[in-house]
Amino acid sequence: MNRSKMRDNDGWVEGLVQLKDSDSATGLLKDDVADSKRGFALKTNQTKANAVAAGSNGAEGGTSPPGVPGVMTSAEDHESCMEHALAVMTKELEDVGEVLVEVGAPCGWGPVGLSADQLAATVARLKDAAAEKQAFASVLRERSIDLPRPGGGVLAAAVADVAVRQCTAPDRSPIEVRVAVIGNVDSGKSTMVGVLTRSMLDDGRGAARSKMFKHHHEEATGRTSSIGQHTLCLDAKGVILNDIQFRNATCGDYIARASKVVTLVDLAGHERYFRTTAYGLTGHLPDYACLIVGANMGVVGMCKEHLGVALALKVPVFFVITKVDICPDHILKTTVQALTAILRKPGVKKKPFLVRSMDDVLLCARNMHTDSLAPVFLSSSVTGKGLDLVRIFFSLLPQRQRWVERQSGLAEFVIDETFGVPGVGTVVAGTVKQGVIRPNSSLLLGPDIGDGLFKSTVIKSIHYKRLPVGQVVAGQTAAMALKKVKRTQVRKGMVLVDERVKPVASWEFDADIAILTHSTTIQPRYQAVIHCEIIRQAAQVVAMDHDLLRSGDRACVRFRFLQRPEYISPNTRFVFREGRTKGIGMVIGTEHQPLKVPAYTAQPASDAS
Repeated sequence: MNRSKMRDNDGWVEGLVQLKDSDSATGLLKDDVADSKRGFALKTNQTKANAVAAGSNGAEGGTSPPGVPGVMTSAEDHESCMEHALAVMTKELEDVGEVLVEVGAPCGWGPVGLSADQLAATVARLKDAAAEKQAFASVLRERSIDLPRPGGGVLAAAVADVAVRQCTAPDRSPIEVRVAVIGNVDSGKSTMVGVLTRSMLDDGRGAARSKMFKHHHEEATGRTSSIGQHTLCLDAKGVILNDIQFRNATCGDYIARASKVVTLVDLAGHERYFRTTAYGLTGHLPDYACLIVGANMGVVGMCKEHLGVALALKVPVFFVITKVDICPDHILKTTVQALTAILRKPGVKKKPFLVRSMDDVLLCARNMHTDSLAPVFLSSSVTGKGLDLVRIFFSLLPQRQRWVERQSGLAEFVIDETFGVPGVGTVVAGTVKQGVIRPNSSLLLGPDIGDGLFKSTVIKSIHYKRLPVGQVVAGQTAAMALKKVKRTQVRKGMVLVDERVKPVASWEFDADIAILTHSTTIQPRYQAVIHCEIIRQAAQVVAMDHDLLRSGDRACVRFRFLQRPEYISPNTRFVFREGRTKGIGMVIGTEHQPLKVPAYTAQPASDAS
């Protein structure tokens, strides 16, 4: 039977797991073009620091060869390594705002092979250096490891995991991490968000989820139909500030005391609202995706669809299996095995890791940016089982991208929501992709609904999580009031950009695409719905470098939007769908920013009409 016919009824996950290494589509999944460099600078500099001390720290006796000029003694070596490591840590604090270090471990932070007293002294110096930078260092774990001696034998070394985070300050914005909460309908997504953000347990009858709903019909049916953003506030010590009195309308009071903010984007699980969920996964630029799996339901329905979209967009995913209190052991075991089987498929290639202790949480939090690890938590929102580990994991999750590198660029703000506020005017909400935006800044708003042009506007005021602020930086979500702009002039999918960018809306763009599932063949004139960050619009294939495409194929094509031009940037991942057809792609050029070498073969004019 033809492979495309076999996949006719397949979904996103099936399309991914059935890919083989020989399929050209697999290459697009393996290509990691994300600009995430989280942890790279710190690890590189730590390795350099360790290399300084490598000559003597691991040597038995700790002395340098006598009579060799230019070689430091052990004490000098230790001090040099400490100074370098402290400099690396303070630089990372200034850039990112937090850092998780492993003191005394090989390839960790600072000198290696420390005794218990030396470790205590090293951690004390670390805390003093953090305090000078208005940060707080929390010791999460201390343990002993065995290191081999060069001359034979084993050396017992003391190691500590320390989390360092900057304290709250009026002139400093809190660190923000966005997590999209996805999963099948009735799996417990809104309940989990309510339990985390209200610091309460559910009663098993919907008490926690009732605090999350935005619309009356959601409360009546118990099912989310819109995108809800909820805030988890943490202080410098990692303590959750949210209490049972927390409300979204008054979260500004909590934000003012927070050093770190985890934004939980609660998405719909019902099949009817899949396009809304896809918009949340693309337009809200999540750092991670939290897939909620009902222990008694298994990996079924939209759970698999949401997982497939997250994998296609290269968003790191971790899993929370809920309702373990009402699930028989053999059903829970089957659910975990089914999830593990999917994650180990060639098209996915993730390593499932069942989190059972604090050691596991630290390991997963430190390695989430690699996109190859898949932590799995077992929890219950009614009994509270496993929730402590989930809360610690959320507290330690790092930002996936080094937004500090984008703060020096020209301002760019993507709009994912619009409001008309009485007495204020038009308000737009979204995410700062680049640069720094302040009140009274003059930016270009577009593409215009009517003519597709960009028109100047002024920012009246800025609110960050309902807290008035003097600026927002790259990586933060915000709401901005615009001067002399009518509500009818703005829509989801527009952007605010610096005038020096000279933005232009594009009708057409070039993309490197891979077909996951399709029942027949794709040719020019084929139409599909594009989900590319905040863009959600139908587009038509007007040219391609293949005569036709089938499931598993990869090609370079040119899409043309059908309704209006959009502001689209190269090197952006997207997904497209049409009926049962699923595909992924990467924007590689637009009509205004073409490739130096055409990646497609133009079709005759009659075919591209």
